[in-house]
Amino acid sequence: MINQLIGGVLQVLAFSLIPFLVYLIAKKKVKGFFGYIGLKKSTARANLFAVLNTLVFLAPTLTLAFFNEEFKQILTDPGTITGQFRVLGFSLPTVITLLIVALIKTSLSEEIFFRGFAAKRLIRWLGFRVGNLLQAVIFGAIHVLLFVSVTGNPLFLAFIFAFPALGAWISAYLNEKLAGGSIIPGWISHGLANVISYCVVGFLV
Repeated sequence: MINQLIGGVLQVLAFSLIPFLVYLIAKKKVKGFFGYIGLKKSTARANLFAVLNTLVFLAPTLTLAFFNEEFKQILTDPGTITGQFRVLGFSLPTVITLLIVALIKTSLSEEIFFRGFAAKRLIRWLGFRVGNLLQAVIFGAIHVLLFVSVTGNPLFLAFIFAFPALGAWISAYLNEKLAGGSIIPGWISHGLANVISYCVVGFLV
């Protein structure tokens, strides 16, 4: 649990390093960095829609886990995050570790880099429509790369690409259009989806 917490903090710092260096070079100051990456107050409306967006992020994992045996075996392999939780079994330390991994190590670090840095820069350079689409495509493609080594099924890979990409597009829309540039809505969607999928695959499937 302590190792995961340390690993989570280190991963957040690692994913924040490039945005920080870019900000430091461009602004020649440290003050204002949190606002630059969107770590600031959101709006209640954006946060509410973010909870609904959780379903988009959840769709591929839960659908394939429940209805496809091959994908279920991939997700429950001891080498995966969810497989590791299955091995540990349901307990308070395991749940705390799961929350650290789901909310900090994966979702916060990825939202800082992809929505807080990449999406904002792409939208600024290319306009909202093209910039948001491009960051969503990149996010979906990265999820495909994570699974292409374990399955070559094009239907699976298309599914794995489409829903994370759509979730990323909606997250950036909520962040930029409804939350004043805050990445909190994206973090809510991504974090909740991770918590639910890790719990379901790790303890229930």
